[in-house]
Amino acid sequence: MKRICEERPTTTKKEITKMSKKKSTVFREMLSKRGVIVMPGAYDALSAKLVESAGFETIIHTGYGTAASLLGVPDIGLVSFKEMVDRASSIARAVNIPVIGDSDTGYGNAINAYRTVKEYIWGGLAGLFMEDQVWPKRCGHMFGKQIISKEEMVGKIKAAVDSRNEEDPDFVIGARTDAIAVNGIDEAIERGKAYSEAGADYVFIEAYEDIKQMERAVKEVKAPLMLNLIEGGKTPLVSVKEAEEMGFKIVIFPLTTLYAATKGMYDVLAILKKEGSAKPYLDRLIAFSDFAKVVDVKGMRRLEEKYLSEKMLGEKYKGKSPSEVI
Repeated sequence: MKRICEERPTTTKKEITKMSKKKSTVFREMLSKRGVIVMPGAYDALSAKLVESAGFETIIHTGYGTAASLLGVPDIGLVSFKEMVDRASSIARAVNIPVIGDSDTGYGNAINAYRTVKEYIWGGLAGLFMEDQVWPKRCGHMFGKQIISKEEMVGKIKAAVDSRNEEDPDFVIGARTDAIAVNGIDEAIERGKAYSEAGADYVFIEAYEDIKQMERAVKEVKAPLMLNLIEGGKTPLVSVKEAEEMGFKIVIFPLTTLYAATKGMYDVLAILKKEGSAKPYLDRLIAFSDFAKVVDVKGMRRLEEKYLSEKMLGEKYKGKSPSEVI
């Protein structure tokens, strides 16, 4: 918790230059440089701020986590287009690092995909990925998935790329295929190649079943590949180092934060129910003052000092400086 709750250090000249660039430009540059990109998942603005505070350089927005935290339902296509755009945008606005959005299937055909890209750009996202499932879709690690034709998905990718080029050429388009679970690894690789040729900036083959499939995909698909690691999912949990050595460019952990938060709440609620107090759990709770740092209460106090009248400040803080209180 210490690292998360520390005050922000003075911004360096290099960081100022980076922050002055569009987030899409920053992520595109990361994609073109050597080295693996590690992306923890965020399901809301708070989890995004925690990922940023922990020192990560980019975030993956999770649709699974959005369904769970917004509606309390599984990831089976129940979150609407507007609900997903709004959630992804709130995450992007909460942090200074690039966020890649989960756009499910693009919410329809190629024309819908065309609009989806624009909305994600206008929402402040640095990029998105779009999948080839039939709508309503479901989590890539669940059973019961269906996929659209390769030709239809190629059309959606081309529409997404054209839409991107009209608004922000640096915005990154990822194409995901769920073909392994439906028709096997051969078709998944075939689709990955086709999606890259259609203009996708990176390819996301979902739910590898073993290491051999992973190694084969990296060897045969000549595009940056994203690896999705879900605790308890279908794909073997390799380390970031192992994934990079295999040849993956992006490694995402979309549900780690969600599962950690859920387990923490389960545990403290069980104690609260049994004991009538959370005191036995205090060493595992963030302190009130530390949480204030996470959500930047002092930053808001500085704005109050800058913009509120002396009379208003005096009435509100009884003669104290806003920066001296929580």
